[in-house]
Amino acid sequence: MSSRLRERRSSLATWSSRLALVSIPILVIVAIGHRSGLMSATQAYASMALGFGLAGLAVLAALGALEGIWRDGRKGLGSAIAGLLVGLAVLVLPLAGAWHLMSYPQLIDISTDLEDPPAFLLAAADRPADARPVTDPSEDDADVQREAYPDIVPRHYPVGTARVFEDAKVIVDRRGWRLLGARPPTETAEAGWIEAVAATPVFGFRQDVAIRILPDGEGALVDVRSAARNGAHDLGANAERIRAFFRDLDASLQGISEE
Repeated sequence: MSSRLRERRSSLATWSSRLALVSIPILVIVAIGHRSGLMSATQAYASMALGFGLAGLAVLAALGALEGIWRDGRKGLGSAIAGLLVGLAVLVLPLAGAWHLMSYPQLIDISTDLEDPPAFLLAAADRPADARPVTDPSEDDADVQREAYPDIVPRHYPVGTARVFEDAKVIVDRRGWRLLGARPPTETAEAGWIEAVAATPVFGFRQDVAIRILPDGEGALVDVRSAARNGAHDLGANAERIRAFFRDLDASLQGISEE
């Protein structure tokens, strides 16, 4: 009797729940390991592929199990549903990434000034061995950015450069970006700059951020550059980071700005 019951239980349902549950600790380890610096970006990408791949297999196994349960009356409905729901929950992040992949151009370095981007003076020394080298965007990438992100332009603030610099540093700290260095603008019209490292919310992939503050005779001209250290596509994150910085700076300076 017990033998017949075991035979009638869907093995796909069992594997579905197991695969889904195994995917979770793998991805948690990736998030903790990469954020703490114990895992390189290359290792993190490979481990993420494993974790999300297992979740995808869990969903497929669950669908196969549900079909068998419906057709043959096999046991394991609870395991199949659990595997399906957990697998789909885990896959929310890569599915959102796939949508961004199709919605945004393949760029990794975004700047408000494409002719003379803010320089990464300190980023090269801070980047790990598997990161991309620090280079300026190509002409082709600049053309793609102009078409895709026409709002990513320098911002003029009719206030002193010292005030803008201090407010920008506060925003960097409030956003949790790791400060690499900063130099305030000088009375001899030399540009002030801030360099920092931002990180993506879940897995902590790093992006370098450079902020340049120039006196322009009537106030301060602010340029921002944000570039991913790894990967072939930023999924629109760098442009959104620049927009978010300017939103914060606008609010800090009471919304007085001119593009």
